[in-house]
Amino acid sequence: MSGWNISRANYPGADLSSANLRGALGHDANFSGAQAASADLRNGDFSGARFDAASLVGAKLDDARFNNCSMSGAIMNGAVLSRGTFIGATLDGAQFQTTIAHQTDFSAANLSGADFAGADLSGALFENAVLTNANLSGATIVDASFRDVRFAGANLETAIGAETAIFDGACVSGSSRFPVGVSLPECADF
Repeated sequence: MSGWNISRANYPGADLSSANLRGALGHDANFSGAQAASADLRNGDFSGARFDAASLVGAKLDDARFNNCSMSGAIMNGAVLSRGTFIGATLDGAQFQTTIAHQTDFSAANLSGADFAGADLSGALFENAVLTNANLSGATIVDASFRDVRFAGANLETAIGAETAIFDGACVSGSSRFPVGVSLPECADF
């Protein structure tokens, strides 16, 4: 399926493990609940697609576009997302444990309750994203940008490289946990 146009296709619950979807065009396709462990989606464009509760464990998602996707509860542990874009995506409750997401763009994404434990987020963009109750413990955030992010209840206490990250305009709540030396104002509505 490499390079295919599968826009608006319907694959809920499909077994796409190790599938080759490299360079595929999958606008507005439905992959909800799909099992796509170790699948290759590099350079694909899946803008507007649904991946709710899909398993993309160990998948190759480098340079792929998932803008405005619905990916609530998706599992991407161990995946490679480098230079991918998730602009405006809904990723609440998504799992990104130990992912590699160098220079990945999560701007304006809803990442409430997302788990980035141990992920490498070097140079990633989270500008205007919602990271309420997100877990970034042990994540590498060297040179990442969190401009105008809501961190209410988030855990970044053991994040690596916080001193090089950008937190301009970001806010926290009383239950947020940050590395020593990082101090942010409280969000107005908490």
